[in-house]
Amino acid sequence: MSEAAGPVSSRMPAQDVHGDTRATWQSLLERIPYARHLGLEVQRNDTAIEVHLPYRDALIGNIMLPALHGGVIGGLIEITARVAAQSRDAQARSPRILDCNVDYLRSARARSTYAAAEIVRQGRRTTLVHVTCWQHRAQSPVAHGRVQLLFDAAPSGMSKDEQ
Repeated sequence: MSEAAGPVSSRMPAQDVHGDTRATWQSLLERIPYARHLGLEVQRNDTAIEVHLPYRDALIGNIMLPALHGGVIGGLIEITARVAAQSRDAQARSPRILDCNVDYLRSARARSTYAAAEIVRQGRRTTLVHVTCWQHRAQSPVAHGRVQLLFDAAPSGMSKDEQ
């Protein structure tokens, strides 16, 4: 297996050569209505960018445990993947989700949840992203997701004649 077949990065870098990736991610999150509804925030640790889902009672799906709703975790995975891919796209295109597979590993309890993305493969039109969600420790994930995204051939607002 060649090096080109491996992941682009083990986790999204906290800062890249183009400037502050954290600010880029936050501006992309603010454009997504469901991300605003969930209250998603971008946080930087020593080596990576993470998306933080602050806990609110409205996010509970199972009041007996209590546990976060699976759709909230799925949304966190999809949005994290989308923002990760979009932040790496030089043409500033908005991706569409082609496929999303979520593996729920354990109940996400009533507390803050975090997500980090890994770009597995980024091509001209498609990107494959792996997202890990956790609560207390990154080594004990509550869910994993694999999201395949499709980018338009032309950037938004640009006709084929302008390319």
